Amino acid sequence: MEREPLSPEADALWRRLWEIWQDNDEDDVILGASELQELEDEIPSLEGRIKTALAYLQRARYVQYRTGVGEDGLEPVLYDVYEPR
Repeated sequence: MEREPLSPEADALWRRLWEIWQDNDEDDVILGASELQELEDEIPSLEGRIKTALAYLQRARYVQYRTGVGEDGLEPVLYDVYEPR
């Protein structure tokens, strides 16, 4: 499967999402407001753009997620991350 190349910050996010998903035994992960803020703190170049970056990763076939309802309203639910090489 051919995928679009990623920017350095999108690649960093993808690899971090892989780690989070692996730590959760490849089960669904709710990316609530606090988790998204932690990711922005880890990758400052994504500040204010984390949901856009997540949507790009899905469109480019690096992750799969859906929107679910959590404590803070609609939140991304990560359910598959393709393994980085």
